[in-house]
Parts: sequence; structure tokens; C-alpha cells
Amino acid sequence: MEFDQLLSYLEDPDGDSELLELISAEMQRDGSIAYSNEVLAITQNAERHIFERTRPKPFYQTTLFRIAIAALLLVGMAVLVIIGDKKKQVEIIADAQISLPAGTEKATLSLSNGRKVELGNTANPEVAKESGASISQQDGEIVYNVNKLESSATNQLEVPNGGKYSVTISDGTKIWLNAGTKIIYPVSFAGKGRREIRLDGEAYFEVAKDRDKPFIVRTERQKIEVLGTHFNINSYIDEPQAVTTLTEGSVRITETIGKQQTFTLRPGEMAATSKDRTNVGTADMESVMAWQKGLFYFKKAPLRTIMRQVSRWYDVQVEFKGNVEERYFTGGVHRDADLSELLKILMLNDIHFTLMNDHKNRKLIVEP
Repeated sequence: MEFDQLLSYLEDPDGDSELLELISAEMQRDGSIAYSNEVLAITQNAERHIFERTRPKPFYQTTLFRIAIAALLLVGMAVLVIIGDKKKQVEIIADAQISLPAGTEKATLSLSNGRKVELGNTANPEVAKESGASISQQDGEIVYNVNKLESSATNQLEVPNGGKYSVTISDGTKIWLNAGTKIIYPVSFAGKGRREIRLDGEAYFEVAKDRDKPFIVRTERQKIEVLGTHFNINSYIDEPQAVTTLTEGSVRITETIGKQQTFTLRPGEMAATSKDRTNVGTADMESVMAWQKGLFYFKKAPLRTIMRQVSRWYDVQVEFKGNVEERYFTGGVHRDADLSELLKILMLNDIHFTLMNDHKNRKLIVEP
């Protein structure tokens, strides 16, 4: 369809239906009719919303707006809708065009004096000094080098959604933090009978051996105690269970809620604590360790579980609309990939996505 022909339809108030038929025919010829219908539905809903909020002579009724919408339908691009005034620009992107970059190495280190240090993927011989400790940064990791002086100072390392980071604390224990995770820990364990930290989120631990000082991780629903071992803890508040998985050595887990029972894990086992009980069983190690190896990997994983991971790693809110049946997925992509690569897998099962982006908040709508 020629552009001057398009203009003639737009100038005619009664030409809408014929115009849409022509657009539909164009889309069918290039195989994108399903996508055009979705964008058209979004556009019509947006027009109704604008009509309700703007009087008189709303922008959507102008020839300029109608040209923009029709042109975008023809080329299959995102639709930019102006809602209310010019300060609120909401970008509505249908699933075929959604693109969000993967997370990066970033975190915030809070020192005992209240100072905050923003961390990234750069080399810095000394980020800060803290109670006799020298803190350095390199390749997405901070390392504590301390003397033997006793210290009551504590630090907090917080990784936002869309980030990852790691830290080697003063006893030599290395901790990898997933997106949306926070740990609180002493600067030095000298003079203490045990090594204890607090975790909110998900982290993988390689604990330095010290038979005289057990290593304890406290979460909202579990207390994990070890001497020296490797394990993963997933303790996000929005997950239905707190799950500790052992890869090497031995751990003892005590519930901090409910009956406060104690369990001992062997390598390859997991303990999943819900609101009222803990189940111990064999872990799917590939799925558990995928994030630490830089992968998304799912084996018969529920859609809502997958989307919670998407929300944290790509720093986007997720909202379900309509009757989205619970479905299960097996597959994976690299975590460095754009979000579109993961969505392609999910879209094979008749699931559709729309990204709402006002450049401050991003929301991914999931619909059947």
C-alpha cells in the first residue's frame, strides 16, 4: 500500500474499516497477521483509555496520531502511546519486539560508618578501609584482607535486581550473590567462637574450613551450620520455600519457624522449608547450580517460577493477566542473553508478552 493511499484513508473519517482490512491483508502476505492483531488490540485499548482521560480534541483523533499508529502497524514496530500529558510516555511493546539486556556485575557495599560504595566490574586496588581491613575490587568481586585484630564492625553487600556479584570475606570463604540478594557479615571473625552471617536472597558458598569456628548462615526460615563445605541457599522472600542444596561436605539445617526441627544433608540433597514444614530430598543439581554457572536452566519448571527469575535478573516487574494456566518448561539459555531469547522458548507454548515501559518502571505482562 502506497503512503499517499494511506493518507487518503486517514483523512476520510469513514475510511477506518477499509484501512484496517488493507493492513490485515499486508500482514497476511508477510506472515505476521498474529502479531498485527495483538498490536491492533493494544492500540484500540490505548485509544479508549485516552478518550476517557482527554477532552476536548484528544491527540489520538488527530491525523498525525492516526498516521503514526497505521505506519507502526505496517512495519510491526513498538507503539508509543501518549497518555494524559507529555510527562507520561508509556511504551507498549508486543512480544515479537521485546528486548531487555541481561544483568551485569554491580552491587552496593555499606560500611559500618554508613558510607556506601558502588561496585562494578572494574579493578580497584583499594575500595575502602574498614576496621583494619583493606577491601579491594576486581572482576566483579571484592576481597577482604584483614589483620588479626578483633572488630565488631559489620558490612552489608547488596546486589540489586539486574545484578550479580561475589565476595571473599575475611576467613577466606567465597560467596557468589545472585540478583536481588543481600548479605550482612562481620569484617573480621577474630576473637569470635563462630562465623555467622545473614542472607536474604540467593547465594552460593564455598566455606573455608575451620574446625574451631562453625560457619552459620541465617535466613528467614532456616539456620544453616557447617564447618567447611560448598552449598547453595535460595531464600528469596517471594519464593514459596527456602531451599538449601549441598554440593560438597555436610551441613546441618535448623528450621527457624514451625517445629524448629534439625536436618543433616549429604551431597546432592536439598532441604526445602515452607511455612510449616521442611522436606529433604534429592536435588536437581543442574537446575540449582545453573545461575552460578551463568545459565538459565529449567527442568519441568512452572511458568511462575521462571518469571520470578526473569523479574530479578532483567530487573522488570512481572504481571499475569487473564487465565494463564500453570505450565511446565524444560530448556535453557545463557544468562548473558537478551530477554528475547528466553521469551522465544516460552512463546512456543502460546504464551504472549507485552512490555510496558515508562523509562522509570518496566512491567512485563504475561497473557495466554
